[in-house]
Amino acid sequence: MADSLIHRFARRSERLIVYLLIVLMAMVLVLSTIELARQIVLAMIKPPWFVLDLDDLLDLFGVFMLVLIGIELLDTIKVYFNERVVHVEVVLLVAMIAVARKVIVLEPEEYDPITLVGIAMLVITLAVGYYLIKRATDKHGLTEKVEGPR
Repeated sequence: MADSLIHRFARRSERLIVYLLIVLMAMVLVLSTIELARQIVLAMIKPPWFVLDLDDLLDLFGVFMLVLIGIELLDTIKVYFNERVVHVEVVLLVAMIAVARKVIVLEPEEYDPITLVGIAMLVITLAVGYYLIKRATDKHGLTEKVEGPR
């Protein structure tokens, strides 16, 4: 009986935490989207009007990618809340978007060549992992996922 009570408490606590994460992530996404819109407007109204330089574009792409990462994380949290599983494919997709964001705003001259090679290897590894999981799920009709605690 005590064991059952502990499991119920753990399940309810987990659901509460996940629900709070969803609410907090939604709030962050709304604020991030407002900030992105603000940055776009400010970049466009400074002289010369409606012309964005490369630095402005890279900054905007960085914020845009952060919003996309947040959306994917929110989706992952929602799936976990509903199904109590984490889809590996979605986690890899979030990682790929995060690394892509880093590569887009990367200033190569600020990094050692070995660091750039490491980032390149990370991109290749994530792409191969995503391809293999996608291929396995398409070929066998599987849904790759990692189950959470019961």
